[in-house]
Amino acid sequence: MNSGNQSSLSGLKKIGKAVVSLYEAIGAIAMGLMAVVVIFTVIMRYCFSLNWKELSEFNVTLFAFTTFWALGLNVLRNEHVSITILYDAVPPVVRKVFSILSNIIMLVVDYVFVKYGFIYTAKMGKQISQGMEIPMKYMYGIMPVCGCICLVCIIYKLIESIVRPVSSFRPLGSDGGPLE
Repeated sequence: MNSGNQSSLSGLKKIGKAVVSLYEAIGAIAMGLMAVVVIFTVIMRYCFSLNWKELSEFNVTLFAFTTFWALGLNVLRNEHVSITILYDAVPPVVRKVFSILSNIIMLVVDYVFVKYGFIYTAKMGKQISQGMEIPMKYMYGIMPVCGCICLVCIIYKLIESIVRPVSSFRPLGSDGGPLE
C-alpha cells in the first residue's frame, strides 16, 4: 500500500473513531439524563406527593431511546446474542463463516425492524401524546431511526468479518489477547 492510501485509511479510521465516540457520548448523556430524571421524579413523588405526566412520559421516551440507541453499540462491541459454546468448538475458518452469517442474520432482522418501524410510525405517529402533548411520531420514530443507525453498524461489522484474516478468529483468549 502506498503512503497516500495509508494516510487516507488512517484519516478514515480517525473519523470512524470520532463518530463512534460521539455515538457513545450521546448514549451516555441520555442514560445520565434518564437516571437524573428518574431519581428526581421518585423523590418528588414519594417525598412531596408531586407527579408530572409530562416528566413521566419523558422518562418512558428516554428509556425507549437508550434501549434502541444501544442496538448499534452492542453490534460494534460484539455484545449481541451468540452461542459461544458452539462458536468456541469450531476451527477459525468456521468461526469466520459463523461471524459472516450472524451479521447477515442481524442485517435481515434489523431491516425488518426498520421497515415495520417506519410503517408503524407513519400510521400511528399522528396521535398526540397525553403527557408531553407532542405528535407520537417523535416517540415512535426512535425505533426506525435507531434501527437505521444499527444497520450501518451491522454493515460495518459484516465488512470487517469478510476482510478479517482467518487467523484472527482464534479460540477465545488463546493468544492472551482480548476476548471476542
